[in-house]
Amino acid sequence: MAQKKGKTFDEQLKRLEEIVDILDAGNTTIEEMLKYFEEGMELVSGLRDYLNKAELKVVQITNKMKKEVEEESDEEETED
Repeated sequence: MAQKKGKTFDEQLKRLEEIVDILDAGNTTIEEMLKYFEEGMELVSGLRDYLNKAELKVVQITNKMKKEVEEESDEEETED
């Protein structure tokens, strides 16, 4: 659910900000507020999932690069 209905991360975040503004204003019925709240929570879940996956990818890339640097360092030590 990282990409709700094909929307980008930024589009989803913007929509969440709009919902927060609507709820903060309090100029709507309780029924509408509940619908907005539900939509907002779905967006939060999707955005959190996206960020968790992004963080995992960063860790994987970092570990891969660290391993490559260590292997190069080991090769250089072996050559000396």
